[in-house]
Formats: sequence, C-alpha cells, structure tokens
Amino acid sequence: MLLLRSKVLGWFLLTLGLAWSHVLCRAAEVEVAAVRFAPARPSTNPSAPWLEATVAINVVPPPDAHGRMVSRVRVQLWVGVESPALTGSPARTDYYRAEVECLALPSGRSEVRFYFPPEWVKRDQLQGAPRNWAVELAVAGRAVPPARAASATALGEAASRRAFFVAALAGAPANDGCLQPQYLTPFAQEYPRNTVTFVRREPSFASPARASP
Repeated sequence: MLLLRSKVLGWFLLTLGLAWSHVLCRAAEVEVAAVRFAPARPSTNPSAPWLEATVAINVVPPPDAHGRMVSRVRVQLWVGVESPALTGSPARTDYYRAEVECLALPSGRSEVRFYFPPEWVKRDQLQGAPRNWAVELAVAGRAVPPARAASATALGEAASRRAFFVAALAGAPANDGCLQPQYLTPFAQEYPRNTVTFVRREPSFASPARASP
C-alpha cells in the first residue's frame, strides 16, 4: 500500500511539473526585451520631431505553433507624463494609452512603435523617456505575465505598478488618440524591413442621425 501511494504521489508530482512547464513555456512565447524612447523626425517633415517609443519583443513560438509563429499578439503601451508645476498650481500627471494587435510574430526579435505628435512634444518639452510607463502583452486574448523590462524603473515594485495602472485606467481615456500606433503616423513606411503587420479593424459607418419628428 505504501509503495502504491508513493507511485501515485510520484505520478501526481510529475504531472504537476509538466503542467507548470507547459504554463511557463506558454508564458514565454512573447516577452518585452526593452523599451526605448527617442525623438524621431519623419522624412516628409523633418522639422517637426515626434517622440518615438519602440517596444522590442522577444518571440519564442511553441513547438506546435502554426507556421512557427505566435499569432494575435496585442501590445499595449501606458505612459504617465509629469508636467512641471506652475506658480500657485500643483504638478500633475497626464496619462496616455495605445494598443495594437500584431497579426503574427516570427521567432526572434520584433519591434512595435508608438508615437506622440510634435505638438505634444513641444507642449510638454519631453525629449526622452517619461518617468512612468508600462507595457502589457497578450496572445490571443490571454494576458502574458510582465517581464522586468516591461515597465519603467520607477515602477519596479509591484505596489508602484498597481498604483500606476489604477491612475492610468482613470486618466488615460480622456487622452485617447494622442498616443498613436505607427500605422497612423507619417512613420508608417519608415521601417520597411522591420515593421510588423497589424490587425486593422476600421470602424463601421453609423446610420445617419435623424431629428425627432
């Protein structure tokens, strides 16, 4: 009886180990490797600098992945920009968000880019990385655990990250559309050899509004 129990326990531990290995493998399909913020000037108008945020992603498709690619990868960038305090007014933080869905990413390194327009850059006088930012990834609607490189140094602690997202979820909707994906900017064709294909869902036309009789 003791031998039988030992065998059952051994099989249980082996099965549990395989299950966790599967989860960890699945979680490692995509991972944020680095995030870079830098001024960028489009070739169509080099006098107006934008702020470019490049999200570098390591991609490791599982052995059973179709075409050895990871499909439907969603990339969300959240940014908190601190504005200098004016005389008699407290400093404030404005929050922004943008997301894209990549059709499929091949094994290796892929890059996804977002941009703040030149008016925003000039207004807030931001030339480099903001203090607070974070990236979230998902594969086919399944959230991916964040890697260390997926958030700013200031958000290294779990509590700081949670507080950032609470504030960003409340404040970012008011600024939707300010932070833009690459395909909506003059940089859409700037990186022909290093730009992924995005899933584009154009809004359908709404029925004309009719005045009440």
